[in-house]
Amino acid sequence: MESYPRITHALCTIFNAEDGLSLDVAKRLYERSVAEPNALLAIKKELAAAFADPKLSWRQMLSNESYEVLDVETEEEARAFAYEVLCTPLEHVP
Repeated sequence: MESYPRITHALCTIFNAEDGLSLDVAKRLYERSVAEPNALLAIKKELAAAFADPKLSWRQMLSNESYEVLDVETEEEARAFAYEVLCTPLEHVP
């Protein structure tokens, strides 16, 4: 998680289940948080690296001792959810 600080920050601060935000509200907040061109470029680069990293555990990224976004049973479920909340919203950012 240390290698992906922007992703970790977004998961911990925006998508953290303890905050009680609906998924739609969290996605809109995430979109706004990366709307600045440099921030958008940086998160896109980090996401590309993370999704290409065969050693990265998306289950661990979504649920660990520091925060919990979603607890899923498989790595595939975790990866699909992470893509949905972290990549799909970026399609809407100008």
